[in-house]
Amino acid sequence: MKILFTLSGLFFAGLLSLSAQHESLFGDASTIGAFGGPILEFSQVNGQLSADVGGGGALILDEFFIGGYGMGTDYPELSLTEEVDGELQTIDYDIQFGHGGLWFGYVKDMPKKSHLYSSLKVGWGKAELEHDRLPGPSDRIFVLTPEVGVELNMTRFFKIALSGGYRIVSGVGRIPTLDNGDFSSPTGTITFRFGGFGSDFDWE
Repeated sequence: MKILFTLSGLFFAGLLSLSAQHESLFGDASTIGAFGGPILEFSQVNGQLSADVGGGGALILDEFFIGGYGMGTDYPELSLTEEVDGELQTIDYDIQFGHGGLWFGYVKDMPKKSHLYSSLKVGWGKAELEHDRLPGPSDRIFVLTPEVGVELNMTRFFKIALSGGYRIVSGVGRIPTLDNGDFSSPTGTITFRFGGFGSDFDWE
């Protein structure tokens, strides 16, 4: 699934970059390009450091962009004491956590080598416990992740954004001992953006 989101974002960016400089549906905003690429987000799930991997793509409208993203992790663990075959056993579950949805962003002074970067991810997904022998409970979740940071122009077609934010998760209720707070967390994110960012800028 994570690979699918990443490849879809790159394909989306390639198609949309061909339509640069036409009028958009958003008033007087000009469509100047599009991008896609991988996203790496560091956060905590159940008090454990985790790395969420995913990707996204978007259409650039002046200093704003709008598109979609998807990401997830299965690294965190949860140990529960349960009755199995009439005996109490400690079961180690993997915590599967994934979400995707809409991605909105604002990039100020894009032609400069370094400039302000901010975005908001609004997504839906699933949190569940996974075990190779036993079924685990799951919850449908809603995820809101605002972030702000700095974007660096590496080349005319490649940018890296370093940002910090906070992931707000709601909907967790069926997973034992865990709640929304165990998935909500400060985040540190590295975003790689490949694509066409407009040709009319006086790039520095």
